[in-house]
Amino acid sequence: MCRIVGGFEVNSQGCLKNNIELMRDSMISGGPDDYGIFVDEGEGGVILGHRRLSIIDLSNYSHQPFCDDRYSLVFNGEIYNYQEVAVKLGIEGIKCNARSDTEVLLASFKHWGVSCVEYFDGMFAFVIFDSLEKKLYLFRDRFGVKPLYYYHDSNCFLFSSELKGLLAYPKLQKKICKTALSYFFELGYIPAPYCILENTYKLESGCYLEVNLKQARRFGILQAIVKNRYYDIANFYKQKRQFSLVAFREVLYKSVSLRMISDVDVGVCLSGGVDSSLVCAVLKDAGYSFDTFSISFLEASYDEGHYAEEVARVLGVKNHRFACHLKVAQEIIPTLSFIYDEPFGDSSAIPTLLLAQSIKKTHKVALSADGGDELGFGYDRYFWAFNRYQKYKKYKNFSFVMKLFEPQLAVSFLQSLGINIGIDKFLRIKEQLCSQSFLEHYLIEITHFRKNGLKVNGLPFLLWDQFNNQNKMDNFKQMSYFDICNYLSEDILTKVDRASMSVGVEFREPLLGKELVEFMVSLEAGDNLILENSKIISGKRIFKQFLEKFLPKNLIYRPKMGFGVPLEEWMRGELRGLLQEVLPYAQGFLNEEFIKSLVDTFDARGRVDFAKIWYLYVFCAWRKEWNI
Repeated sequence: MCRIVGGFEVNSQGCLKNNIELMRDSMISGGPDDYGIFVDEGEGGVILGHRRLSIIDLSNYSHQPFCDDRYSLVFNGEIYNYQEVAVKLGIEGIKCNARSDTEVLLASFKHWGVSCVEYFDGMFAFVIFDSLEKKLYLFRDRFGVKPLYYYHDSNCFLFSSELKGLLAYPKLQKKICKTALSYFFELGYIPAPYCILENTYKLESGCYLEVNLKQARRFGILQAIVKNRYYDIANFYKQKRQFSLVAFREVLYKSVSLRMISDVDVGVCLSGGVDSSLVCAVLKDAGYSFDTFSISFLEASYDEGHYAEEVARVLGVKNHRFACHLKVAQEIIPTLSFIYDEPFGDSSAIPTLLLAQSIKKTHKVALSADGGDELGFGYDRYFWAFNRYQKYKKYKNFSFVMKLFEPQLAVSFLQSLGINIGIDKFLRIKEQLCSQSFLEHYLIEITHFRKNGLKVNGLPFLLWDQFNNQNKMDNFKQMSYFDICNYLSEDILTKVDRASMSVGVEFREPLLGKELVEFMVSLEAGDNLILENSKIISGKRIFKQFLEKFLPKNLIYRPKMGFGVPLEEWMRGELRGLLQEVLPYAQGFLNEEFIKSLVDTFDARGRVDFAKIWYLYVFCAWRKEWNI
């Protein structure tokens, strides 16, 4: 696991090497074991930088940038099946020692070109410079486990594993992108390709860039960049595979086992929920020895620690349990703006960072269990959205009536009749009644700020246009597909990557193996749904039924808790001053009257969607941290 950086300038002032080194070393926590730099002395002028966290092949053999007489590579991540790929290369006459995945990656690119990624099962972001053709190639893995940012203006093209790497470039134009900001307040994260800064982008999962340096110098940088998609998971969602327990077991065990390949000890994150319990059960059944790590809360309604302890006891593994309490949060919250380096609203980053810090004391690698909710329809919001959609279809003709009433007046009238409803709920119902598709209905379900609360209002919800062409999918598959393409990569996996790499720990995702994901999403939606009295009540039927071989049913079939944090309670109490300290940084972007009303209602312990308060704090704290 590493951090990578690099780029070129059309008209260099001779400072680029020093600037790339500054950018590289701003991410030292993600690569504390080694560092390197490559400088192209030819016409290209490309410079590549690398910081290394040694996991596979601890020698200097895989020192990066990894170069031969034509190609130079910087690589962040792991190719878990690199030995299998090396065998395929050998069959086709390509000699490869296969001492590391870095070596196999470059040999694969030299032989197969950009199609080499089709053979890889792993998490990766890598960049290759072809000194003969004067081209840069930038790749990101299928599901966005590893990040890759890039920036361009009229004179330069830069890339980095984290935004903070780009922010260290002295000539970066730091102007907030209003479209990205709008998405942040709606979703709590910024979906790719958007980034909080203008002219700065996140490479989408399953995509690669080709940058032609010759064209950049002749026609300008923008004309020299071509983006291509090498992987589209929609193709598998549209299939209708018949479920086979034998096939499921095969792809599950292969995916989990591949992610145990390491030259250092591997731990496992255990919440006590279905996904992490499944990973632990498979590992134990496959004969691996490992310790588990879990988080607990003093607040009983948030605490899953006792479930994790019980799962570990039944499976016969040693669990290390760490408490996330107010004092811990007070230490972690001020660091979030630097670690995540663009506004990031998922408050479970707090316990995730604590977990990474705790694992770091004894391990450099740990398995997480992200992706299971998307693959098995595990989120509660899927069932809320689906059931409301079925219910609201009966009242579609009533939607025009709701448009006639000013929202606050309508809410006051309903409350006078004894109907307990807030403005947020009223607006959600109104918008969902007026929605034109199920996906639009779902997106309304998961958004928080409405356009009338933002000074960046009036922007189209571009994601609707991008994903509405998938309306031929089953409703549950539509939600899962949207989340895998957006929420999983730019929220869940971003959360895990930044938290782990900020302390020099590699988190791996055993439920995101290529074959396992493709198997799960190509099944009929009904294969994963659990019904009671003909009503859909939950998901993950396949995972849960498989777990019955290893765990008692009371540990499997229990209400989902998620990885929530009692942040609202804390911010109404001891952390009450957090928001007030940074609130002035909202000026210029948000509707000040709306924000004042929101904060006053919260301070008065009134009814408010707490996500709005937290997103507001996150944005303001981010502006303060980075002086933007």
